[in-house]
This record gives sequence, C-alpha cells and structure tokens, in this order.
Amino acid sequence: MGMADTQIPLTPRLRAVADYVPDGARLADIGTDHAYVPIAVAGRIAHAVASDVRPGPLARASENIARYGLAGRIETRLAGGLSGLVPGEVDTIVIAGMGGVLITEILEAGRAVAQAAERLVLQPMTAIAETRRYLCTHGFQIVSERLAAEGDKLYTILLCMSGKMTVTREGYYHIGEALFRAHDPLLPRLLEKQIGKYTKMVDGLRRSVSGGGPRLAEAERLLAEFVRMRAEL
Repeated sequence: MGMADTQIPLTPRLRAVADYVPDGARLADIGTDHAYVPIAVAGRIAHAVASDVRPGPLARASENIARYGLAGRIETRLAGGLSGLVPGEVDTIVIAGMGGVLITEILEAGRAVAQAAERLVLQPMTAIAETRRYLCTHGFQIVSERLAAEGDKLYTILLCMSGKMTVTREGYYHIGEALFRAHDPLLPRLLEKQIGKYTKMVDGLRRSVSGGGPRLAEAERLLAEFVRMRAEL
C-alpha cells in the first residue's frame, strides 16, 4: 500500500474499508462521522473530502482532522449524500456504516458523481441483498468484496465501479460471488449465520397461523440455496 497509513486506531470494519482506498486517491468519505477513514489514509492519498449531513458529527470530524494536523489534506463539507460534490472531483467514494437502502438512495440521487468515480467502497449495515441488486441493475459492477468481523458481527465491504454485471444465482445477492472467488476466510462463518437465520425463519413461518404463504416459499428457497453454497465451499 505504498506509504503507511496514519496510526489512528481503526475497527476491523473500517480497516477493511480503508484498505480498499488506493494510494494517490482523491477521496470522498460520505457520512464521515469522526473522519477516521480519511485520517487513516491521509498520508498516502492526494486529497480527501469528508462530508456529513449533520453538523455535530462534522464538528467532531474537524476536531479529529485538526488533532492529526491534516487540515490541509482533508476538507470537511456539510452536505447530504453526494450533493456536495461535482462529477469528476473525486475518484474514490466511501459510503460506510449506514443502511443499504440509504446507500442506494444516495447513489441514485448522485448518480452522475457516482458514475464518474473510478471506485466506490460501500459498507452497508443492513439490506445487503438490496444493495447488490441495485448496483447490478443501475450500471455498477462489484469488483471485489471482503468480510470483517467484530465480535460475533460480520460486515461486508464492497468495491464497485461503473460497468455491467450479471448475477448468475439468487444466493449471490445475499452472499456475494466475489467472496467465493476470493475464498474469504470468514465466508464459512457468514454461510453458517445465514443458514441459522433462515432455518429459524422457516420454522417460525411454518408454525404461523397464516401458514407462511409466499414468504415461507421464498425463505425455504433461500435456505436450500445457502445449504448448497456451503456444500460447494
């Protein structure tokens, strides 16, 4: 990774995000909160914009940036989503630590900025299947994925760029194909978690008064798919 990252303590989730930011990047960190990622990579990138829609977190970000003496390298902007940027201003966009649906809304509202960037580093906390589905149907391709573990929680980090992508099976919306290609060491754990979750869901729906209906059929289909994926590992 060229020059070493600034020694700011990052959680495994944010470390995985930072690792996807290339040397020399012109970075935007959307919903920056404490600005930990831009601070961590500041020594090896060209420039960073740390933006947040809330004044409180942005003030905290500014304090942290000043503490590390990086005011000349990282600028803060009060803006919602990608609205504070013009297309081509940055080549790398990080959107981490928010819900997947919100991430897709940010990308959709700022499509020109997102499409002009060379890479998007996305880390949805929820609705990961919906995030992947949006990307695949709106002109983005997932280049790479990795998992990060914090306690018993697993986080998925996606590296994307503009382009076409075909998803060959339903299960890949839930557990990315790129994780299989990379033989991600945490993939078996993710599969076990999904199998456990869907087993519970199927049992609950089977016992429900309504009999589950289409929701049960879909849960059973996905459970069978995850079991097949585990067998293929």
